[in-house]
Amino acid sequence: MPRPGISELSAESLAEYLTVHNMPGQRSKTAIMLLRRRRAALHRPPTPVPPVAERARARFLADAVAEIERRGGETDIEGEKRSTPLSVAERGDGIALLRAVGWRWYGKRVKPRMVELAYLYGKDDAGPWAVRVPGTMTTVAEGLAWLTPASVSKALTAGRRVRRQGDVYAIETTPARDGRGDLPDAHRWRHETRRLVHRPADGRKHRPLVLPWPVEFVTQRTIAMGRGNGWSEGD
Repeated sequence: MPRPGISELSAESLAEYLTVHNMPGQRSKTAIMLLRRRRAALHRPPTPVPPVAERARARFLADAVAEIERRGGETDIEGEKRSTPLSVAERGDGIALLRAVGWRWYGKRVKPRMVELAYLYGKDDAGPWAVRVPGTMTTVAEGLAWLTPASVSKALTAGRRVRRQGDVYAIETTPARDGRGDLPDAHRWRHETRRLVHRPADGRKHRPLVLPWPVEFVTQRTIAMGRGNGWSEGD
């Protein structure tokens, strides 16, 4: 059987060989191991860098998932052996629909159930936003249509002016109905200056809306974040 070459010896055997033969160079086992690692690194092929477009998509998804998590939403469906994470189903005009479809595991005593999650995500003048929509939604247009109150769609069809500030719509109306409608706590209607202002507790805020014509307010409603199916205000 041929004797192995010096390069094939273990670090410990090589250290002993160099010492016995009084050869120059690093003789300790540790020094030889470090030297071999450095040489291996020089010959290791560089890690491929994903294309710019791919990295941008990954960053966009990470930002969207972080915003959904911040608002208390689920970002994956836990199965028995693996989880199904959210992914971008469609993206356009600065808004994306994120979806996840998978079997949810409830334990050995309960049968798994197919679950669908869907969210709309985007950015406006107050920063990132995310709302939950029915899991059956597959496009941004479907999600936006579901999210828009019927009274808003009716007003737009009739040619009336509509402005939006987060989850509040200001719909052009008659002078007798000016200022009507319930506003969320973070929104204030200042009739004397005709301004709708937004002052949320977390510090984010939309630009004030100046509404010189008579308006009534409608609040957007969406599915509450989390596993429940209750209703919640949007953003």
